[in-house]
Amino acid sequence: MKKLRFKSLTMRIWTTFTAVILIIICSLSLLYLFVFRQISDKSKAQDLKVAHDILLQNNNYDEHNRSNEFANLKESRHFTVNLGDSSNPIFKEVNRKPGFPDVPPEGLPAHMKDNDSVETRTWMTSFINNEKLNEKQFSATHNNTRYIFIISSIPSDSTGKSYLISYLPIINDNGILYTIIIIGVVFIAIGFITAKVVANYISKPLKELEDYTMRIAHKDWKEPLRINNEDEIGRLVDSMNRMQKELKHADEEEKMFLQSISHDLKTPVMVIMSHADAIIDGVYIDSVEKTAEIIRNEAMSLEKKIKQLLYLNTLDYVLTNNSESTSINLYDLLMHIINRFEVVNSKIEWDLSMDKIAINGNLDKIQVSIENILENGLRYANEKIAVTLREQDGYAVLDIYNDGPNIKAENIHRIFDNFYKDKTGNFGLGLAISKKIIDFYGGNIKAVNREKGVSFIIKLPIK
Repeated sequence: MKKLRFKSLTMRIWTTFTAVILIIICSLSLLYLFVFRQISDKSKAQDLKVAHDILLQNNNYDEHNRSNEFANLKESRHFTVNLGDSSNPIFKEVNRKPGFPDVPPEGLPAHMKDNDSVETRTWMTSFINNEKLNEKQFSATHNNTRYIFIISSIPSDSTGKSYLISYLPIINDNGILYTIIIIGVVFIAIGFITAKVVANYISKPLKELEDYTMRIAHKDWKEPLRINNEDEIGRLVDSMNRMQKELKHADEEEKMFLQSISHDLKTPVMVIMSHADAIIDGVYIDSVEKTAEIIRNEAMSLEKKIKQLLYLNTLDYVLTNNSESTSINLYDLLMHIINRFEVVNSKIEWDLSMDKIAINGNLDKIQVSIENILENGLRYANEKIAVTLREQDGYAVLDIYNDGPNIKAENIHRIFDNFYKDKTGNFGLGLAISKKIIDFYGGNIKAVNREKGVSFIIKLPIK
């Protein structure tokens, strides 16, 4: 069976409220039927026994002791019965109110209730069986009415045996049950109005949030949403405002990135096309070989930028889905990379101080991250690059220093962003790629200005 689904918040709240009320009504009804009635019946039986004992102790059945004026005993009756030689028992009303007539031998007065009829009393007498009884308590049903009655043998002034019978018809008062049901129905009706008010109160800010979300989806970065609530909805609004701010910042950076990368990609294309046209038209400034060399260099620069862009774009997926991890000897890896970079610029002095430390990770990705940092240092270094590798607090700490110019203080924390351009206006992605790889393996990277030059410090957890 499918669950009930309501699109209206009012109906959901009201249905929940109604279900709670119905559960309470059913619980109270069952409690009343199975607990309260048992307690009430036990209390009535105890009170009837007390009234019966008083009559036995006083041994005066004509005096009214007003016991039937108590709440539990209003319907109680007391009578004596003599079982003589005749087939018909002789009943006598006892504990009579003043002025109440005695019971004639032929039966009770006509105005008495059915519960007080001769037939009912004869039925109770059938439980005696001519034996001697001492406050024997019975509970039985007669003519669809349940009775509690107590029978005791008493001295007889005539022939035959006499007994005192005190009885009480158990009339179930369903007033409490009906009251509970009526109150429940009233609360259900009130609950609908309450649910409507509560739903309107809740849905108003939610409706504003819905409109606000649609604005964000359409990149409408206007004023943030203002709702003066300090509850869960207020906190949700604050979170969405922060999300809007972050998305706005990301959107602006993306636009700047597209503008910058398009410029960086168009420039080498324009150079290549102009020199190619010069060869075709025969108006090149230098030799054909020199012009072709320029075209090749620009093409290589363009290819490198495109590869970096594609690499960065797919890096998250590759890191997440390629879980291949091996033991990497950082010392051997660094020596391999440095030997390749030394031939790029033979004028640079390399100062190496490295311990043998192993980490876990993907060899290709770790190599790319370190190569990008060394390539950046080689680009800006004047005369020296120093590489230090040490173990510290369970981390491999790699310090790559170059004696080039310092980075401006306001930019030093932005150089690892995807959209950062250096002071030359070039748009590089190498540092962003390195940071993403190092972060993935639980490490961190930062740039620190020295008195002369810059250090890039990489920390990677040791296996």
